[in-house]
Parts: sequence; structure tokens; C-alpha cells
Amino acid sequence: MLNRSRGAMPLYQQLKMILKDQIEQGEYQNGDILPAESRLMNQYEVSRITVRQALGDLTNEGYVVGKPGIGTVVVFEKINERLKSIKSFSEEMAQHGIIMSTELCEMSMISANKLIATKLCIDEESSCFHLVRIRSAKGLPMVYSHTYIPSSWNLPLDASLYRDSLYKYLTDTMGIVVAKATDTLEAVLAEEDISRCLKIEEGMPVFKRSRASVDPTGRPIEFTICYYPGDKYKYSVEL
Repeated sequence: MLNRSRGAMPLYQQLKMILKDQIEQGEYQNGDILPAESRLMNQYEVSRITVRQALGDLTNEGYVVGKPGIGTVVVFEKINERLKSIKSFSEEMAQHGIIMSTELCEMSMISANKLIATKLCIDEESSCFHLVRIRSAKGLPMVYSHTYIPSSWNLPLDASLYRDSLYKYLTDTMGIVVAKATDTLEAVLAEEDISRCLKIEEGMPVFKRSRASVDPTGRPIEFTICYYPGDKYKYSVEL
């Protein structure tokens, strides 16, 4: 039930968190209709304004959508990607029928720090490509990524070339084939830059994936760090 003590979180936020948790846990799935406003009012002993504020926040966060004559429909579907083969993020989303858009795409040359140099097998402070992207689905940021590529691959700096699948561009246009990749998965808290790019609150959990890939000869191709909203993405591993 709701906490009505002094200093507690506003009731509409508590109600939002309850409904959000029910959606994420699968109690209400994609396509289901949430209880009517009147039922929520009675169940949680709150006003209509409180209910509408909670549903409004869930709408803004991409969990539900209001449909006249129908009600509040759940549109959230947590993406579950199985670790069985090397795929770009675009390919992963396409398998789920999700159309991606690129909100930010910047390509530049930078000096490699110690971590990047180690991953790319290049000298520290030597030049490498740096690709920064924000990919979205249904208008909501789904991944914020930093990709580092050795300068020896001689890629163009035209950012427009990298707005779609990076792997597809590397393979089809540049003849660079990703033969093997190593992923490191961990949960972290969103710092200011990550929260701003993913449009989430600072300190919220995010899913971090670091990937190092090589070509068939073992030559490093890329080192990528991706951040995903923790409430919209998960991985399952088949052993």
C-alpha cells in the first residue's frame, strides 16, 4: 500500500512505481489494459488527479498509452537478447521487430587513453576513431554508446555513414568482417552524462556492455562501451 507518512514520496510517484513494477514483472504485459482510473482510485484510496499524474508519468516513460474508448494500454516490452552470436544492436532490435532511429551520431579522432590503447593493441596517446551514438526506439533512448576503432582501418569521418548498423557498414562497404567478439556485462549507476543521454534520472541502474571485436586474423576492430536503461533491457545466456 501507499506510504502516507510525513516526508514520504508523493502519492502519485508511489502509485507510478507500483504500476511500473507490475509491468516490468509481467503482471501486466504488452497489450494489456490497466485497471480503470476509478478502480485504481478505490484500490489505493487516492484522488483522480493522483491517478492521472501516475499514468501520465508512465506514458512519458513509454510504459503505457491512453486509447480513447479502450483505456490505458501497456506498450512496454522488455527486450530479451540471447547471447548466441555476434550481432550489432540494429540486428538485435530488428529481430524483435523494433525500428531504430539515431538521435546522435558523432565521429572524430582522439588520442587513446591506457584502457582504449590496451583494448585496441595500439600505443597510448596514439590516434583512434571515436564514434558516439544514441539509438532510440519509439522515441525513447535505448542505448548510448562509445566505439573506438584503430586509425589503421582508415575509416571516413563522415558521421552520416554510421547512423545505421556499424557492422553492416564495416562489412558491406569497408570489407571489415567481425569474426569474434568478447562481451563484458555489468550493472552500474547512471552518471550525469549517461542519465542525460538516456533521459533517465542520475543514479538509476543501467546495463553496461563492453565489447572488444577482432577480424578473422585476430586484428582488433573495435572496443565499444554501451549503456542501456536497466528497466528496458535484459540478457539471457544459454549455457
